[in-house]
Amino acid sequence: MLRLVFLIIIPILFIVLLLLVSMFSSKLSKEEKMYTDDKILITLLEEERKYVIPYVLQKYYSHIINKRIDLIPLVPSSSFWLNRTESYKEIMFRDKKEKIVNKYKKISLIQSLVLYVVLILFWFKYKKTSIEYQLLDKTGTHDQLYNLDITVGIDGIALPFILLVGFIMPIVFLSNWSTIDSLDINYYIIIILLELFLIVVFLIIDLIMFYVFFESTLPLLFILIGLYGAAQKFRAGYYIFLYTLFGSLFMLLVFVKMGADTASCFFDGYNLHNGFRSLQEIIFLSLFVSFSVKTPMVPVHIWLPLAHSDANVSGSIILASIVLKLALYGFLRVLIAIFYLGCARLTPFFLGFCTMSLVFSSLTTIRQFDLKVLVAYSSIAHMASSLLGAFSDTLYGLIGSIIFGLAHGFVSPGLFIIVGAVLYDRCGSRIINYYRGLNSILPLFTLIFLILVFGNMGVPLTANFIGEFLSLIGVYQQNIFIASIGALSIILSAIYSIFMYNRVTSGSLSPYIHSIPDLFRKEFFILIPLIVLTLALGIYPYFISSDIEFSLSNLLL
Repeated sequence: MLRLVFLIIIPILFIVLLLLVSMFSSKLSKEEKMYTDDKILITLLEEERKYVIPYVLQKYYSHIINKRIDLIPLVPSSSFWLNRTESYKEIMFRDKKEKIVNKYKKISLIQSLVLYVVLILFWFKYKKTSIEYQLLDKTGTHDQLYNLDITVGIDGIALPFILLVGFIMPIVFLSNWSTIDSLDINYYIIIILLELFLIVVFLIIDLIMFYVFFESTLPLLFILIGLYGAAQKFRAGYYIFLYTLFGSLFMLLVFVKMGADTASCFFDGYNLHNGFRSLQEIIFLSLFVSFSVKTPMVPVHIWLPLAHSDANVSGSIILASIVLKLALYGFLRVLIAIFYLGCARLTPFFLGFCTMSLVFSSLTTIRQFDLKVLVAYSSIAHMASSLLGAFSDTLYGLIGSIIFGLAHGFVSPGLFIIVGAVLYDRCGSRIINYYRGLNSILPLFTLIFLILVFGNMGVPLTANFIGEFLSLIGVYQQNIFIASIGALSIILSAIYSIFMYNRVTSGSLSPYIHSIPDLFRKEFFILIPLIVLTLALGIYPYFISSDIEFSLSNLLL
């Protein structure tokens, strides 16, 4: 009964919240509109010193001009209109195009909601006691050789990541609803294509097509960061493109070798015809390097902080919640499932490597002064902790690894929205020393921020705690020393999370901040579903673990 509640009530509430947000997004909330109107009024009053208020401004900003009783516009002469004809046409054209783009915004949001409902229906129809792929394409057969047909299916490993993509994408659309240029339609096309490719990556059961769609996200991410990023957006785009492309070359060589030596291109076909016993270690190391760049792990992690710091909010959300999970999925689907001999022989080495990455990234996070870079480095530490559970070769560790990945996909986007869409959009700075004492003027923001920080620390009753706890139990069964060092992540994450929260919210109000509005309704409705699912998965993780434990048990066997 409780599982039925999670399956029905939570998606319905989430969809209702997002529909409410879509209603408010086309028309700014009262507080946000007043805040925007004040900025426009200041600009108009500055222009008033030099120019007469034209008729066009009176028409489009009459609700602002009426605030000034003494601001009575003069009737412009015919010569004035002749000089302003071109500008008037531009304003009319811009207004008409803006209406078209606003309709496209709503269509994009609705299609992401419809796709999320379809994925929920897949979850309903999924047979959790099955250990085989449940094909969505009934024409797909395992006797196909060297074809380029796309055969898709779902099992317990792919199911949670598919649901994560469907859940996050409506939030991605809403996070930059009013900050992206109202005339730019390319942004929504890029996000829709990214959503399609990311879902297909988790649905595909063909190794060759997995590589194709795995790499197809790179150009879109490069364009998204390059067009809509910050000051060093082109450098960040080239970093993410070149780093991950270089790592993927190793994957391509391995897949070419696998395709040449086997008679099947399906994942489970490689399990049945595993002929790489003499090359397991070499192939395993090559794929480990490839997926490590995508995770990322130290020392191939340089691209992630730069990409997060210079990407817009939607780019940071996609990177943190979904793109980093591609590597975790690749580790589970390819390395551990197919190359089990190499995994068994090299497990101590990789556990030590993940521990080194975990400790180094946590210590690096403590010394960051940029809020977005701080959250980015914490993502590296959390993904390293998740991989500890994946390489533990235990059922507890594997379940904890997936739950920790899902929890990171909920908490990290919330922190990026707090840092990028709230603090940066209002104050124009991400430097942590710029902020202080926001609890005195932003009470709702402070409460939401506190819950997300608790989730980032892995406090009990959050999904992060369940995932981290199960991962450490799995590692403990393998190596007590590695588990002890991995447990340091709990202390280190508490250090940088509490420092960030106290520095931003506690103390007297910063002299650089005078008066900024609290969370708008749109921002509140975006953050609430992330918090609800983080707490729901932390209180009752069985509604996800029951669907994945059979597939993970089969992976171990």
